[in-house]
Amino acid sequence: MSPAAYGASRATLWTGVSVLITDTVGRILLQRVTYRTTRLLPGGGVDAKEAPTEAAAREVLEELGVRLPISRALAVDWVPFSTPGNDPAVHFPGEIIYVFDGGTWGSKQIASIRLRTSEIEAIDFVDPADLPDLMAPGNARRALAALHARAIDGAVVLNDCYPITPPPPTS
Repeated sequence: MSPAAYGASRATLWTGVSVLITDTVGRILLQRVTYRTTRLLPGGGVDAKEAPTEAAAREVLEELGVRLPISRALAVDWVPFSTPGNDPAVHFPGEIIYVFDGGTWGSKQIASIRLRTSEIEAIDFVDPADLPDLMAPGNARRALAALHARAIDGAVVLNDCYPITPPPPTS
């Protein structure tokens, strides 16, 4: 197979990132955005020639106005092209979404948040039990799986927001 034929045979996918940030009592930072009725973790798309860790740091800076080093992945999720709710006009090819650990923020770091984009209306710290009521179902499952992975000092692989790798045994 020629290099050109090999390149043409490779799948085209989107790549996205989310960042899980909690406060000192375990609530999760969610954003209220102008373009959805449900809430989101900070994050967005990975630009061409950008590493997912760089995209996550860039998105936190763009959305929250905070410089945050990103180094730990909590979850990797494969979202198939057939996921319901996608506008057919977009021609969604499927997406790999990385969820990174943004850490636990105290009052000083929370006070440093400066919403920098017109698409973010507000942020709230919410109890993890409230995520299914506030987020799209898949986003809530992904966020909760990442929170669980953080709690056990692990990571999880997801397929359409459902874990396919069991967590390591807790001794």
